[in-house]
Amino acid sequence: MLAQYKRPSTYLAVDPSSNNYQDIQRLRDFQPERTGVLVLNDGLGAFAVRIALIDRASQSIDAQYYMLKGDLTGDIFLARLLKASKRGVRVRLLIDDINTASMDDKLTALAMQPNIELRVFNPFYQRGFRGGNMLGDFGRLNKRMHNKSLTIDGLATVVGGRNIGDEYFAATEEVNFNDFDALAIGPVVEKVSQAFDLYWNSEQSYPIEALNSKDVDSHAEFLKLEQQLYQNDVKSFIRAHQSYAQLLADKRMADFLYWCDGDVLVDHPVKGTDYPQDVSHNLAKLLSHAEQSILLSSPYFIPGEAGSDALVALADKGIDISVLTNSLAATDVAAVHAGYKKYRKRLVEGNVFIYELKPDAKQKQRLAFFGKSASRASLHSKVFVIDEETLFVGSFNWDPRSISLNTEMGLVLTCPDLGKEIAHRVKNNLPYRSYQLSLDSKDDLVWTEAFRDKAARVYDSEPQASIWRKFQSWIIGLLPVESQL
Repeated sequence: MLAQYKRPSTYLAVDPSSNNYQDIQRLRDFQPERTGVLVLNDGLGAFAVRIALIDRASQSIDAQYYMLKGDLTGDIFLARLLKASKRGVRVRLLIDDINTASMDDKLTALAMQPNIELRVFNPFYQRGFRGGNMLGDFGRLNKRMHNKSLTIDGLATVVGGRNIGDEYFAATEEVNFNDFDALAIGPVVEKVSQAFDLYWNSEQSYPIEALNSKDVDSHAEFLKLEQQLYQNDVKSFIRAHQSYAQLLADKRMADFLYWCDGDVLVDHPVKGTDYPQDVSHNLAKLLSHAEQSILLSSPYFIPGEAGSDALVALADKGIDISVLTNSLAATDVAAVHAGYKKYRKRLVEGNVFIYELKPDAKQKQRLAFFGKSASRASLHSKVFVIDEETLFVGSFNWDPRSISLNTEMGLVLTCPDLGKEIAHRVKNNLPYRSYQLSLDSKDDLVWTEAFRDKAARVYDSEPQASIWRKFQSWIIGLLPVESQL
């Protein structure tokens, strides 16, 4: 039965007669053999760029995400894909199935439309009772697709750490994820398209209509999407979107691009398969070749014994290593913090600089859907900077899930100008936006909070974390769950 729904397809050849081709070619004329990169580090801007690209697409849209939520930004995203399909653009949307509960009707309605295909990765076969399905098939369902990319017309792609949901784009007052994406044009785009095809045509990807046997009222589902677009909360997004709408056609964009030698790392859809572009092994090689410095940003950082030893060994060689991760007060997953805290002291003793993000969101949002900042900030960016020259930007966390369970992807960019810019900007702000860990005279961990206008403050336990959070982290730390995090 699946065969009648699942037809193989590949990315479309670039159309040299399209306006997008002409606009991007004018930009690429500056560095025709290299990849042009635009950094997307504020939430609303990152969302507006995605929508601007979707609105400009004339031939194809390929979108691959771990999470696409049924909230404000998720519905806007889907509504714009629908609109693109109605003007003849071929849309392929691939979503990991772990977070699609209650979205079957909406996604099936989209898949019923001409020019749209929608597949879910590693699906739950029992759509109505996922918990039972998980218990009976845990080994398979615990392995997820964590990849994130959006590619239009085979000409421009966005790759990074953001899923599609309000907290990733400063569209909620509760929490703002501090995240990072890269918009890329040039040779690397075709490699992202090849990676998308690898997943789209894999045995793990299923058409949503093959899984959902219910009759779907597509008109009602589309009406819900359209109603979401006219909410007052969208006004600031519309203003920002207008400023990005002609992004690729604006010659001034060349002033904001970094020109890099680029490549794509991507796991095989069957995790563990010997694959030359495998993320964790290639990243390990890059880190082992560092000569001067390593800067790691990973929200879920659980290096394990081997990873801790490797970082300490590099520090022993005189390499400056800084790690930015979430504090207990900032993390959105207390279980991850329980796994991470086992290795903090070993790393600090080994001269690895550990910084934990403060939960204060006041200085994290430059643009927001809402007028005021979110109540809490949480790190979500996955960026590695080696020798201020080579960067990895993608979906990979340094934790057991990213290494052994989830599939991941990202861009490797050799780009000294961008590497120096990111490294210097982060290091200048780290002392004021995070707590630095060190050891006191009794060889116990302490957290130092620096201020620009007053003396530093030192804490002897997890700063700003509630007693309940500390208890959660402690009790979970007693359990043998690290390999599943």
